[in-house]
Amino acid sequence: MEWLKMNWRKLIPPIAASVLILTFILYTKSHTAGVPADSFIPVSDGLDPISADDRADPSAAVIFVDVKGAVEKPGVYKAEEGDRVIDAVARAGGFLRDAMPDAINHAERVRDEMVIYVPYITNEDGGEDGVIPPPVYGADEGKVNLNTAEAEELMTLPGIGPAKAEAIIAHRTEHGPFAEPAGMMEVSGIGEKTFAALEELVTAK
Repeated sequence: MEWLKMNWRKLIPPIAASVLILTFILYTKSHTAGVPADSFIPVSDGLDPISADDRADPSAAVIFVDVKGAVEKPGVYKAEEGDRVIDAVARAGGFLRDAMPDAINHAERVRDEMVIYVPYITNEDGGEDGVIPPPVYGADEGKVNLNTAEAEELMTLPGIGPAKAEAIIAHRTEHGPFAEPAGMMEVSGIGEKTFAALEELVTAK
């Protein structure tokens, strides 16, 4: 007791500190008790979530092409931007036995409202055992006749689209039949470069 009487002042600071700590603990518990867990807001990591729509690639543009001539199922087919002529032919069931696949550009990209015409092999005499011979590009057989071909057949030629095909038909209607294939160069839009690419593929009878 004598020690306590002499040293009681030294005990005041630690006792006061203990009381403050205990008071703080009790105060904190009384204010957090009963608070639902979902009321606490998690700290964001700063990264926005990526939705399924964000990950999805934009759909390619849908176009329609008209496949005609020597194919299994001629008709209008749906295609996508970037498809090639050979893809459209495949959708139409592929080439017939008497088709001229070499007469069209298999690698050309298709476009909306495009007409793909696969010409037939013409063989009036017939082949041995019914076999139809391939086209002979060195002769008139297999060539496109500028004086009789319709727009669809003209468009099988490299570099000839709907506009140029119609221009060829309009020219021969107004000025008469072409005397020679080189007469194509008189048609607006067809120059020496275009004619050089198809000179061996056309005839004028």
